[in-house]
Amino acid sequence: MELKNNAFYIYGGSHFGKALVEYFSEINILPAAVLDRAPKFEHYLGVPVLPFEQGNFDHKLPVLVSILGFDGVEQAIEKAGFEQIIPTLEVFKLFPQALKILNQCGVLWMQPPLDKQVDERSCDALQSLWSDSSSLNLFNKIINYRKSPSQSSYPLPEGYEMYFPTDIPSLYAYERLRVLDVGIFDGDTFAGFYERYGTCIEKYSGVEVSTKNIAKLQTRLKNMGLSESFIEVERLAVGLPEGSALKVIENDSASTVELIDSNAIASCDSAVVVQAGDLGRLLVKTQCNILKMDIEGADYDALIQAKTYISNHTPTLALSLYHRPQDLWAIPLLIESFAPNKYNYYLRQEGHWLLETQLYAVPKAMVV
Repeated sequence: MELKNNAFYIYGGSHFGKALVEYFSEINILPAAVLDRAPKFEHYLGVPVLPFEQGNFDHKLPVLVSILGFDGVEQAIEKAGFEQIIPTLEVFKLFPQALKILNQCGVLWMQPPLDKQVDERSCDALQSLWSDSSSLNLFNKIINYRKSPSQSSYPLPEGYEMYFPTDIPSLYAYERLRVLDVGIFDGDTFAGFYERYGTCIEKYSGVEVSTKNIAKLQTRLKNMGLSESFIEVERLAVGLPEGSALKVIENDSASTVELIDSNAIASCDSAVVVQAGDLGRLLVKTQCNILKMDIEGADYDALIQAKTYISNHTPTLALSLYHRPQDLWAIPLLIESFAPNKYNYYLRQEGHWLLETQLYAVPKAMVV
Protein backbone atom coordinates (compact mmCIF):
# COMPACT_ATOMS: atom_id res chain seq x y z
CA MET A 1 0.00 0.00 0.00
CA GLU A 2 1.44 3.35 -1.03
CA LEU A 3 0.67 6.24 1.27
CA LYS A 4 1.26 9.90 0.56
CA ASN A 5 2.27 12.58 3.03
CA ASN A 6 -0.68 14.23 4.77
CA ALA A 7 -3.08 11.99 2.84
CA PHE A 8 -4.16 9.34 5.35
CA TYR A 9 -5.41 9.04 8.93
CA ILE A 10 -4.52 6.86 11.90
CA TYR A 11 -7.42 5.83 14.12
CA GLY A 12 -6.45 5.45 17.78
CA GLY A 13 -3.95 7.55 19.72
CA SER A 14 -2.68 4.88 22.09
CA HIS A 15 0.64 3.04 21.99
CA PHE A 16 0.39 1.45 18.54
CA GLY A 17 -1.06 4.62 17.05
CA LYS A 18 1.93 6.54 18.38
CA ALA A 19 4.32 3.85 17.12
CA LEU A 20 2.84 4.25 13.65
CA VAL A 21 3.35 8.01 13.78
CA GLU A 22 6.98 7.45 14.84
CA TYR A 23 7.56 5.01 11.98
CA PHE A 24 6.02 7.29 9.36
CA SER A 25 7.97 10.22 10.76
CA GLU A 26 11.19 8.25 10.18
CA ILE A 27 10.34 7.80 6.49
CA ASN A 28 9.05 11.38 6.11
CA ILE A 29 5.42 10.49 5.49
CA LEU A 30 3.02 11.80 8.11
CA PRO A 31 -0.73 11.28 8.52
CA ALA A 32 -3.11 14.19 8.17
CA ALA A 33 -4.22 13.49 11.74
CA VAL A 34 -4.63 10.89 14.43
CA LEU A 35 -8.32 10.37 15.20
CA ASP A 36 -9.35 9.33 18.69
CA ARG A 37 -12.62 9.24 20.61
CA ALA A 38 -10.98 10.69 23.73
CA PRO A 39 -7.66 12.35 22.83
CA LYS A 40 -5.19 12.67 25.69
CA PHE A 41 -2.99 15.17 23.85
CA GLU A 42 -3.39 17.68 21.00
CA HIS A 43 -0.34 16.77 18.90
CA TYR A 44 2.14 13.93 18.59
CA LEU A 45 5.40 14.54 16.71
CA GLY A 46 3.71 17.48 15.04
CA VAL A 47 0.66 15.49 13.94
CA PRO A 48 -2.68 16.81 15.21
CA VAL A 49 -4.68 14.43 17.41
CA LEU A 50 -8.36 15.17 16.84
CA PRO A 51 -11.64 14.01 18.38
CA PHE A 52 -13.20 11.44 16.06
CA GLU A 53 -16.63 12.99 16.59
CA GLN A 54 -15.38 16.29 15.19
CA GLY A 55 -16.35 14.91 11.79
CA ASN A 56 -14.67 17.50 9.55
CA PHE A 57 -12.44 15.02 7.69
CA ASP A 58 -11.72 13.95 4.13
CA HIS A 59 -13.59 10.65 4.00
CA LYS A 60 -11.84 9.56 0.82
CA LEU A 61 -8.48 9.26 2.60
CA PRO A 62 -7.51 5.82 3.96
CA VAL A 63 -7.74 5.16 7.71
CA LEU A 64 -5.19 2.90 9.40
CA VAL A 65 -6.81 1.36 12.48
CA SER A 66 -4.48 0.86 15.47
CA ILE A 67 -6.90 -0.67 17.98
CA LEU A 68 -7.54 -4.30 18.94
CA GLY A 69 -9.90 -5.91 21.43
CA PHE A 70 -12.90 -3.59 21.01
CA ASP A 71 -15.97 -4.57 19.03
CA GLY A 72 -17.46 -2.33 16.37
CA VAL A 73 -14.46 -0.06 15.71
CA GLU A 74 -14.33 -0.53 11.94
CA GLN A 75 -18.12 -0.37 11.68
CA ALA A 76 -18.11 2.98 13.51
CA ILE A 77 -15.46 4.36 11.16
CA GLU A 78 -17.44 3.17 8.15
CA LYS A 79 -20.63 4.64 9.57
CA ALA A 80 -18.84 7.99 9.87
CA GLY A 81 -18.42 7.95 6.09
CA PHE A 82 -14.85 6.74 5.53
CA GLU A 83 -14.40 4.60 2.43
CA GLN A 84 -10.94 3.03 2.90
CA ILE A 85 -10.49 1.30 6.26
CA ILE A 86 -7.40 -0.84 6.92
CA PRO A 87 -7.93 -3.17 9.93
CA THR A 88 -5.23 -3.35 12.58
CA LEU A 89 -3.97 -6.82 11.70
CA GLU A 90 -3.63 -5.75 8.07
CA VAL A 91 -1.68 -2.70 9.29
CA PHE A 92 0.64 -5.18 11.06
CA LYS A 93 1.24 -6.88 7.71
CA LEU A 94 1.82 -3.66 5.80
CA PHE A 95 4.04 -1.89 8.35
CA PRO A 96 5.77 -4.45 10.62
CA GLN A 97 8.53 -1.92 11.35
CA ALA A 98 6.03 -0.04 13.52
CA LEU A 99 5.67 -3.15 15.69
CA LYS A 100 9.37 -2.99 16.55
CA ILE A 101 8.81 0.56 17.76
CA LEU A 102 5.72 -0.48 19.72
CA ASN A 103 7.58 -3.34 21.38
CA GLN A 104 10.03 -0.84 22.90
CA CYS A 105 7.43 1.68 24.11
CA GLY A 106 8.22 1.05 27.80
CA VAL A 107 4.83 -0.39 28.76
CA LEU A 108 4.86 -3.62 30.78
CA TRP A 109 6.83 -6.33 28.89
CA MET A 110 7.56 -3.94 26.00
CA GLN A 111 10.85 -2.65 27.41
CA PRO A 112 13.85 -1.67 25.30
CA PRO A 113 16.09 -2.99 23.94
CA LEU A 114 14.56 -5.74 21.82
CA ASP A 115 17.52 -8.08 22.27
CA LYS A 116 16.85 -8.23 26.03
CA GLN A 117 13.26 -9.43 25.61
CA VAL A 118 14.32 -13.06 25.15
CA ASP A 119 16.75 -15.04 27.29
CA GLU A 120 17.68 -17.93 25.02
CA ARG A 121 19.10 -20.20 27.73
CA SER A 122 16.11 -19.80 30.06
CA CYS A 123 13.64 -20.18 27.21
CA ASP A 124 15.37 -23.38 26.10
CA ALA A 125 15.03 -24.70 29.66
CA LEU A 126 11.27 -24.15 29.48
CA GLN A 127 10.72 -26.14 26.30
CA SER A 128 10.30 -29.44 28.14
CA LEU A 129 8.26 -27.98 31.00
CA TRP A 130 5.02 -27.26 29.12
CA SER A 131 2.34 -29.90 29.58
CA ASP A 132 0.50 -29.59 26.27
CA SER A 133 1.26 -28.68 22.68
CA SER A 134 -0.89 -25.54 22.88
CA SER A 135 1.37 -24.14 25.60
CA LEU A 136 4.58 -25.06 23.80
CA ASN A 137 3.38 -23.63 20.50
CA LEU A 138 2.18 -20.42 22.13
CA PHE A 139 5.42 -20.00 24.06
CA ASN A 140 7.48 -20.32 20.89
CA LYS A 141 5.15 -17.95 19.03
CA ILE A 142 5.58 -15.32 21.75
CA ILE A 143 9.35 -15.71 21.54
CA ASN A 144 9.25 -15.39 17.75
CA TYR A 145 7.04 -12.31 17.97
CA ARG A 146 9.41 -10.64 20.40
CA LYS A 147 12.37 -11.40 18.14
CA SER A 148 10.69 -10.49 14.87
CA PRO A 149 7.24 -8.91 15.31
CA SER A 150 4.87 -9.36 12.38
CA GLN A 151 1.30 -10.24 11.58
CA SER A 152 2.18 -13.92 11.11
CA SER A 153 4.00 -14.21 14.45
CA TYR A 154 1.39 -12.28 16.46
CA PRO A 155 -0.43 -14.57 18.97
CA LEU A 156 -4.17 -13.98 18.90
CA PRO A 157 -5.97 -14.19 22.25
CA GLU A 158 -8.27 -17.00 23.29
CA GLY A 159 -12.01 -16.43 23.16
CA TYR A 160 -13.01 -17.59 26.65
CA GLU A 161 -13.45 -15.50 29.80
CA MET A 162 -10.11 -14.66 31.35
CA TYR A 163 -8.90 -17.14 34.02
CA PHE A 164 -11.36 -19.81 32.92
CA PRO A 165 -9.85 -21.88 30.10
CA THR A 166 -11.87 -24.97 29.32
CA ASP A 167 -9.07 -27.19 28.01
CA ILE A 168 -6.80 -27.52 31.07
CA PRO A 169 -7.29 -30.83 32.91
CA SER A 170 -8.36 -30.58 36.57
CA LEU A 171 -8.06 -26.79 36.74
CA TYR A 172 -9.81 -25.65 39.96
CA ALA A 173 -11.11 -29.22 40.47
CA TYR A 174 -11.52 -29.08 44.24
CA GLU A 175 -14.53 -30.16 46.25
CA ARG A 176 -14.13 -26.99 48.33
CA LEU A 177 -12.42 -23.94 46.84
CA ARG A 178 -10.32 -21.65 49.02
CA VAL A 179 -9.19 -18.81 46.76
CA LEU A 180 -6.67 -16.06 47.47
CA ASP A 181 -7.09 -13.37 44.80
CA VAL A 182 -4.09 -11.02 44.92
CA GLY A 183 -4.97 -7.97 42.88
CA ILE A 184 -8.68 -8.64 43.24
CA PHE A 185 -9.49 -5.37 41.43
CA ASP A 186 -13.29 -4.89 41.46
CA GLY A 187 -14.13 -8.57 41.85
CA ASP A 188 -14.45 -9.42 38.16
CA THR A 189 -12.59 -12.72 38.56
CA PHE A 190 -14.55 -13.51 41.72
CA ALA A 191 -17.75 -13.14 39.71
CA GLY A 192 -16.42 -15.73 37.27
CA PHE A 193 -15.58 -18.13 40.09
CA TYR A 194 -18.96 -17.59 41.74
CA GLU A 195 -20.83 -18.20 38.51
CA ARG A 196 -19.05 -21.52 37.95
CA TYR A 197 -18.29 -22.77 41.47
CA GLY A 198 -20.54 -20.76 43.79
CA THR A 199 -21.71 -23.67 45.93
CA CYS A 200 -18.15 -25.03 46.20
CA ILE A 201 -16.50 -21.83 47.45
CA GLU A 202 -15.50 -22.38 51.06
CA LYS A 203 -13.52 -19.15 51.37
CA TYR A 204 -12.64 -16.29 49.03
CA SER A 205 -10.01 -13.78 50.15
CA GLY A 206 -8.60 -10.78 48.34
CA VAL A 207 -5.72 -8.32 48.38
CA GLU A 208 -6.07 -4.89 46.78
CA VAL A 209 -4.28 -1.53 47.08
CA SER A 210 -7.03 0.69 45.64
CA THR A 211 -9.85 1.89 47.89
CA LYS A 212 -11.86 2.70 44.76
CA ASN A 213 -11.60 -0.88 43.57
CA ILE A 214 -12.52 -2.18 47.02
CA ALA A 215 -15.63 0.02 46.96
CA LYS A 216 -16.52 -1.31 43.50
CA LEU A 217 -16.05 -4.85 44.79
CA GLN A 218 -18.44 -4.17 47.65
CA THR A 219 -20.99 -2.77 45.19
CA ARG A 220 -20.59 -5.87 43.02
CA LEU A 221 -21.24 -8.13 46.02
CA LYS A 222 -24.35 -6.14 46.90
CA ASN A 223 -25.62 -6.38 43.32
CA MET A 224 -25.02 -10.14 43.42
CA GLY A 225 -27.10 -10.40 46.58
CA LEU A 226 -24.07 -11.25 48.72
CA SER A 227 -22.87 -9.76 51.97
CA GLU A 228 -19.73 -7.60 51.94
CA SER A 229 -18.27 -10.11 54.40
CA PHE A 230 -18.47 -12.88 51.79
CA ILE A 231 -14.95 -11.81 50.73
CA GLU A 232 -12.29 -10.87 53.25
CA VAL A 233 -10.21 -8.12 51.62
CA GLU A 234 -6.95 -6.74 52.97
CA ARG A 235 -5.48 -3.48 51.71
CA LEU A 236 -1.85 -4.54 51.41
CA ALA A 237 0.96 -4.57 48.85
CA VAL A 238 2.90 -7.83 48.62
CA GLY A 239 6.29 -8.33 47.02
CA LEU A 240 7.77 -5.01 48.18
CA PRO A 241 11.35 -4.48 49.38
CA GLU A 242 11.78 -4.69 53.15
CA GLY A 243 10.94 -1.45 54.95
CA SER A 244 8.99 0.04 52.04
CA ALA A 245 5.35 0.75 51.26
CA LEU A 246 3.23 2.11 48.43
CA LYS A 247 1.94 5.66 48.22
CA VAL A 248 -1.34 5.50 46.29
CA ILE A 249 -3.02 8.73 45.17
CA GLU A 250 -6.45 8.07 43.66
CA ASN A 251 -8.08 10.73 41.50
CA ASP A 252 -11.24 10.75 39.41
CA SER A 253 -9.40 10.22 36.13
CA ALA A 254 -6.33 8.23 37.19
CA SER A 255 -4.29 6.94 40.11
CA THR A 256 -0.58 7.20 40.81
CA VAL A 257 1.42 4.57 42.67
CA GLU A 258 4.85 5.27 44.14
CA LEU A 259 7.22 3.02 46.08
CA ILE A 260 8.37 4.83 49.24
CA ASP A 261 10.90 4.02 51.96
CA SER A 262 10.53 4.13 55.73
CA ASN A 263 11.47 7.82 55.95
CA ALA A 264 8.79 8.82 53.44
CA ILE A 265 6.21 6.62 55.14
CA ALA A 266 6.49 8.65 58.34
CA SER A 267 5.84 11.93 56.52
CA CYS A 268 2.87 10.73 54.41
CA ASP A 269 -0.82 10.91 55.16
CA SER A 270 -1.67 7.42 56.41
CA ALA A 271 -4.74 7.35 54.14
CA VAL A 272 -2.53 7.17 51.03
CA VAL A 273 0.00 4.68 52.40
CA VAL A 274 -0.50 1.00 51.63
CA GLN A 275 1.60 -1.09 53.96
CA ALA A 276 3.70 -4.01 52.78
CA GLY A 277 2.36 -7.51 53.29
CA ASP A 278 3.92 -10.95 53.09
CA LEU A 279 2.32 -13.32 50.58
CA GLY A 280 3.56 -16.35 52.47
CA ARG A 281 1.78 -15.18 55.62
CA LEU A 282 -1.42 -14.56 53.69
CA LEU A 283 -1.29 -18.02 52.15
CA VAL A 284 -0.91 -19.62 55.57
CA LYS A 285 -3.72 -17.46 56.97
CA THR A 286 -6.18 -18.33 54.21
CA GLN A 287 -5.00 -21.92 53.65
CA CYS A 288 -5.86 -21.36 50.02
CA ASN A 289 -5.77 -24.10 47.41
CA ILE A 290 -6.02 -21.59 44.53
CA LEU A 291 -3.76 -18.54 44.18
CA LYS A 292 -4.64 -16.03 41.47
CA MET A 293 -2.27 -13.07 41.24
CA ASP A 294 -1.89 -10.01 39.00
CA ILE A 295 -0.04 -7.19 40.74
CA GLU A 296 1.59 -5.04 38.07
CA GLY A 297 5.16 -6.28 38.15
CA ALA A 298 5.68 -7.28 41.79
CA ASP A 299 4.54 -10.84 41.05
CA TYR A 300 8.01 -12.45 41.02
CA ASP A 301 9.09 -10.89 44.32
CA ALA A 302 5.77 -11.80 45.91
CA LEU A 303 6.19 -15.42 44.83
CA ILE A 304 9.57 -15.54 46.57
CA GLN A 305 7.68 -14.77 49.79
CA ALA A 306 5.43 -17.75 49.03
CA LYS A 307 8.19 -20.33 48.50
CA THR A 308 7.52 -22.45 51.59
CA TYR A 309 3.75 -22.59 51.13
CA ILE A 310 3.97 -23.45 47.43
CA SER A 311 6.58 -26.12 48.11
CA ASN A 312 4.59 -27.74 50.92
CA HIS A 313 0.99 -27.32 49.71
CA THR A 314 1.18 -26.92 45.89
CA PRO A 315 -1.92 -24.76 45.42
CA THR A 316 -3.23 -24.30 41.89
CA LEU A 317 -1.63 -21.15 40.48
CA ALA A 318 -3.03 -18.63 37.99
CA LEU A 319 -0.25 -16.10 37.42
CA SER A 320 0.48 -13.21 35.05
CA LEU A 321 3.60 -13.37 32.86
CA TYR A 322 3.44 -10.06 30.98
CA HIS A 323 4.40 -7.27 33.39
CA ARG A 324 8.16 -7.58 32.80
CA PRO A 325 9.98 -9.15 29.82
CA GLN A 326 11.63 -11.76 32.04
CA ASP A 327 8.41 -12.86 33.74
CA LEU A 328 7.67 -15.07 30.73
CA TRP A 329 10.45 -17.47 31.69
CA ALA A 330 11.48 -16.42 35.21
CA ILE A 331 8.15 -17.13 36.94
CA PRO A 332 7.60 -20.67 35.57
CA LEU A 333 11.21 -21.59 36.35
CA LEU A 334 10.83 -20.12 39.85
CA ILE A 335 7.74 -22.22 40.57
CA GLU A 336 9.46 -25.36 39.30
CA SER A 337 12.43 -24.63 41.59
CA PHE A 338 10.03 -24.41 44.56
CA ALA A 339 8.18 -27.62 43.75
CA PRO A 340 10.20 -29.78 41.35
CA ASN A 341 8.08 -32.14 39.25
CA LYS A 342 4.93 -31.36 41.26
CA TYR A 343 3.09 -29.23 38.68
CA ASN A 344 1.73 -29.42 35.17
CA TYR A 345 2.31 -26.09 33.40
CA TYR A 346 0.00 -24.46 30.87
CA LEU A 347 0.37 -21.16 29.01
CA ARG A 348 -2.57 -19.23 27.56
CA GLN A 349 -2.85 -15.87 25.78
CA GLU A 350 -5.95 -14.09 27.05
CA GLY A 351 -5.53 -10.55 25.71
CA HIS A 352 -4.21 -8.58 22.76
CA TRP A 353 -0.75 -7.02 22.48
CA LEU A 354 0.71 -10.00 24.42
CA LEU A 355 -0.93 -8.66 27.56
CA GLU A 356 -2.86 -11.03 29.83
CA THR A 357 -0.40 -13.85 29.16
CA GLN A 358 -1.31 -16.36 31.86
CA LEU A 359 0.47 -19.28 33.50
CA TYR A 360 -1.64 -22.05 34.99
CA ALA A 361 0.21 -24.46 37.27
CA VAL A 362 -1.96 -27.44 38.21
CA PRO A 363 -0.70 -29.90 40.85
CA LYS A 364 0.07 -33.26 39.27
CA ALA A 365 -1.67 -34.88 42.22
CA MET A 366 -4.93 -33.31 40.95
CA VAL A 367 -4.81 -35.03 37.57
CA VAL A 368 -6.35 -38.49 37.45
